Parts: sequence; structure tokens; C-alpha cells
Amino acid sequence: PSSGARRVVAYAAPTGLLWQALAVVAVLHGIYYGLLLPGAARSGLVSPALANAPLIVAACIFAFFALMVLLLAQAGRFLGGAADVPAMLKVTIWLQALRLLAQIAISAVSIISPLIGWLGMLVVGIWGLWVLLSFIATAHGFEIIKAVGALVMAFIVLIFVMSILTAIAGFAPPTPTGDI
Repeated sequence: PSSGARRVVAYAAPTGLLWQALAVVAVLHGIYYGLLLPGAARSGLVSPALANAPLIVAACIFAFFALMVLLLAQAGRFLGGAADVPAMLKVTIWLQALRLLAQIAISAVSIISPLIGWLGMLVVGIWGLWVLLSFIATAHGFEIIKAVGALVMAFIVLIFVMSILTAIAGFAPPTPTGDI
């Protein structure tokens, strides 16, 4: 993964174009979730308000990605890393695009065999975490343990901020109905 990370970070692109690419990836994720969330709402897993608001879902995904970029850049710099916002934009765009492709493939496989889909999800999740840590470490120019620290710091702040934003937007967990 580190050689791939070096190539991704070395890719020359204007920062404005990178933000646009991040928005496109967020919209594609929003479309994917827009197809899945109505079924999840019928099952009581998400609120119907969220399932019926694909533009808000895409905006929330973009906000999540953008905040993740900024926090990973800052957390890494706090730990002595060298990556700036454009470098973390490149890493995030690349990894989130790959994640979307993996999710689509796993969804397709899960229709045929839920067990194989679940196993695929498990493998992709574990491998994806390793790749993410490798990309963060390579972008910042430090070892994996500092990448773990940067990721933990970024996610703590990210969860806190996104919890506040979703509460302000009025998205609450679905209320239990007692049905299974």
C-alpha cells in the first residue's frame, strides 16, 4: 500500500479540482446510500426522514469526508507529520472511491450469497484499515503507530462534530417499535 500511497500523493492536481473530486465521490456515495436507505428505513434501521433526503445524505457525506481530510492533516502534523490538506485530499478521494467500489461489489455478491458477502465485507474492512493506515503514514512520512494515533485523534473529533451536526440537522436514531 505504501508504494500506491506515494503515487497518489505525488499526483499533481490543483486543490480546487481535488475538492470538486471529493464532492463527486461524496455524491456517488450519496447515490449508493440513497438506493439502500429506503429499505433500511422500512426495516427500522434508519429514520425515514434520513432515507427520504438523498441530497442531505450526500451533503453529510461530503461534510464527513471534508472534516476527515482536515482532521487527518492536522492530527498528523501534530504528531510531526508532513502531509498538508491537498495530500490528505488525494488520499481520501482515492480510498473513498475504492471503498465505494468495494461496497458495490459486496452488495452484488450479498444478493447471491449473504455469507460470502459478509466474509468479503470482513476482509475488505480489515484490509481497508491497513491500507488507510499505510496511506496516512506514507503521506505524513512517519511510521504506522503514529498513523494509528493520527487516525484515533481525527475520529474522536470527527465523531463529536458529526454528532453535533446531525443533532442540529434533526437526524435522530429511529425510535424502537418493539417489532423485530
